[in-house]
Amino acid sequence: MNIRNLFFIVLLFSVFKITAQEHQFGVKAGGNLAKFTDASGNDYRFRNRGDFKFKPGFYAGAFYAFRSGNYQFQPEVLFGLQGSKVVKDDLSVPAFDYYGNPISSSTYEYKYSIHELSILVPLMSRFYVTNGLFFEAGPQFAFIVDRNLQSDYQVIEGESDNFIMRDGDSFDAGLNLGVGHHINKTILVNFRTYFGAIKRENEIRGIVLNLGVEYRIW
Repeated sequence: MNIRNLFFIVLLFSVFKITAQEHQFGVKAGGNLAKFTDASGNDYRFRNRGDFKFKPGFYAGAFYAFRSGNYQFQPEVLFGLQGSKVVKDDLSVPAFDYYGNPISSSTYEYKYSIHELSILVPLMSRFYVTNGLFFEAGPQFAFIVDRNLQSDYQVIEGESDNFIMRDGDSFDAGLNLGVGHHINKTILVNFRTYFGAIKRENEIRGIVLNLGVEYRIW
């Protein structure tokens, strides 16, 4: 099932379930760990790209929920800082003899972080198994509005830097799966995992682990 079919299934199910329900509005915020994964079927260490590592970030925004019985449909609009750390550990340091002839060289490790500021739109369906505990699933759409790179290292002069991911797609979509529990009627904690469904730049997909708090205003 592709992301488009999942979106329409969730939407139709939601419209059916929320004809008579409780309306809720609130805000939410939390931290995340994000990274890219190899979507090409090859190991990036052998494709001159590097090794992806988790990078910390955050998210914050608002939600509007429609609840009917044990089911709740919750669209959200969030601002999130995500991305990935990248480690390239096989770059060479050139060495020369007294006459300027190249000799054996050593290798060094280059690290940098990709920061992506995105507008996130999750469309979540929640299923309550008790009064406080729920499981959730739904599609998420991301619009990347800013992207920058940071590193404490400099590529050695003369060394290729083609492995550095400077540009990228501005849209992403995938699936969220999560679990949460109400502390009281207005506050709950929520853990959610995002799995990217789009092969960005024909090479990568995103994965994000989110942990945060929701506060119901009314």
